[in-house]
Amino acid sequence: MRTILTLLTVTCLVTGCSNQASNTETAGSDTGRSQAESDSKSESAKTSPETSTSEQTAAASTDSKPLVIDVRTQAEWDEGHLDIATHIPLDQITNRIVEVAPNKDQKVYLHCRSGGRSGQAKVELEGLGFTNVENVGGLEDARARFESGND
Repeated sequence: MRTILTLLTVTCLVTGCSNQASNTETAGSDTGRSQAESDSKSESAKTSPETSTSEQTAAASTDSKPLVIDVRTQAEWDEGHLDIATHIPLDQITNRIVEVAPNKDQKVYLHCRSGGRSGQAKVELEGLGFTNVENVGGLEDARARFESGND
């Protein structure tokens, strides 16, 4: 049931649905999309090279992959990161977390370079009502945990 709700939420986020879908018809609106078109867009979010990392992670969150968020800077991310990770810098975490974790009970793993910033991010997310957040520590700790399949 939880997976279905997450999938529906992700589909709404990806397709841009709104409460006014039936009441307001505007030129260029996506509200008239068929379910097949929505499913197609959701599927392309998993495979399209033009899809943002957050959209890929949102689509992946319906799979069994863990949600791993790297809160380091862009420069640190560019130097190397986990393939499974989503990049949301610490200074953006409170504004962007819903892009990848619309369910506040979803398990979220955080890491940075050494564990300090991911600890700050954990406190911020818990302040927003997230209930299942873990500070994995630094990049090497995250590598040891997720690249060896020990999640």
